[in-house]
Amino acid sequence: MLAELHCHTTHSRGTKILYEGLNTTEQMVRHAKKIGMGAIAITDHNTTKGCHGLKRLSKKYGIVVIPGEEISTKAGHVLALGIEEEIPPRLSLDETLDRIMKQGGISVAAHPFDIRRKGAGTLAIKCDALEVFNSINLERITNWKCHRFAKKYNKPVTAGSDAHCISMLGHGVTSIQADNDIDSILKAIKNGKTNTIEIYTPSKIIMEWSIKRLKLSYAYVIRYMNRNYSWPKRAVGEKLLGLAEKSPGNIDYLFRVLAYFSLGSAMVYSAVRTVLGVK
Repeated sequence: MLAELHCHTTHSRGTKILYEGLNTTEQMVRHAKKIGMGAIAITDHNTTKGCHGLKRLSKKYGIVVIPGEEISTKAGHVLALGIEEEIPPRLSLDETLDRIMKQGGISVAAHPFDIRRKGAGTLAIKCDALEVFNSINLERITNWKCHRFAKKYNKPVTAGSDAHCISMLGHGVTSIQADNDIDSILKAIKNGKTNTIEIYTPSKIIMEWSIKRLKLSYAYVIRYMNRNYSWPKRAVGEKLLGLAEKSPGNIDYLFRVLAYFSLGSAMVYSAVRTVLGVK
């Protein structure tokens, strides 16, 4: 079966920009079924609130819906799949993995070598599986590093779209040799009965998602900048935020240029870190 193992709903919230996930759990589940997924895991940031009513949605749409959470441990982000109770953030990696195991779930190291340093790095080896492909890691090198790491240590692998809206779904997909139930899927992942289907999320989709979340978070972001930024950083931030309000329109050409510039910068940064051997 094909599975989407990394996605976020409206329950995922950020610190600088409030809204991260743009669609409800039901919208994500319905669209996953529409594009041919046999299973989807709901993995909101540090909460399981998006996992309420999953059995009803599974029955309604004929798709296996796995409860989960993307947990911000002290070492980096970990996907907990198959858990029922929320696990708090900022615990040590070992304690987090122990709590996942006690609930009968499995752990997947999310984007371990993320250039934003939100992954667990080499400590990812402690997890049950590694997310070797994250479709929004557009600079590509971090995914390449994780593929090599997983092969070196013979670790089970998954892919994830890290989808924050329905248009992001179905890019990082895991093909799993399992029956249509949660226990079978978790066991298959842990035993390495997986293959990855890897398509990078188009930068246009990421740009549109970024603009939408800025619009939804406008008042929150203004307050955040007023509290945390000094001039001129605050003035520049407010100006850029104001430009988002003009989208869609001709301003989107500017956003595309900024998106490509950011991608190029990320690729150079990631390449330099790799050459220098920075973890």
